[in-house]
Amino acid sequence: MQNFMRVEFSTGIGYKAARFVVLTALPEKVFEEIRAQKLSPQARAYAVALKTAEHVQLIDPGLRIILLSNTPGKVKKPEDLGEPAYVADDGCQAWVIRKPGTDHSGAYKKPLY
Repeated sequence: MQNFMRVEFSTGIGYKAARFVVLTALPEKVFEEIRAQKLSPQARAYAVALKTAEHVQLIDPGLRIILLSNTPGKVKKPEDLGEPAYVADDGCQAWVIRKPGTDHSGAYKKPLY
């Protein structure tokens, strides 16, 4: 069983700033190792999400991004996510579920999952 974490970033503090969301899946083995070390799974999810943003080139190198939220994610059908955008060495997977776009009106957009 995988544990999903939803990590949301912004490129600024205004409501018109570009945002993107990465859904990470921590395999049970990794999750248990994190718990055994008394660490937070959010820290690993954050690291995987940053690597995903670099790998998929969602942001320009050197651009300052702000972490908005890092919460447990709920996925009804994991198979509907498709191929992950990034796979870490320890088996953690990540999908980009919201990319920064040109429309920053602040209007709610339904996520892809």
